[in-house]
Amino acid sequence: MTHTDIANEAIAARVRDVVGSLVPGGAREVGSTDQLVGDLGFDSLALLELALALEVEFDLHAIPEEHAVSMVTVADIEAVIAELMTEPRGAGKG
Repeated sequence: MTHTDIANEAIAARVRDVVGSLVPGGAREVGSTDQLVGDLGFDSLALLELALALEVEFDLHAIPEEHAVSMVTVADIEAVIAELMTEPRGAGKG
């Protein structure tokens, strides 16, 4: 296992923790990365709250809309956060 794999697994675990802590109706463990966030009970307002919590947890600037709309499963969220964590600070700013 490479350093990058370990770092990505740590990011994924933190993402699952944040998602699980914000599940509408009460916190729970998120074990399946193919779990649809809608099936977990997230509506558009809860997804906005989740995005804000992820930004704070990972010290990110606002999650770009094109990334946010692609976050359909827990695995999608993990991939977006991992990608944003590897982008140089300020990348994509116009």
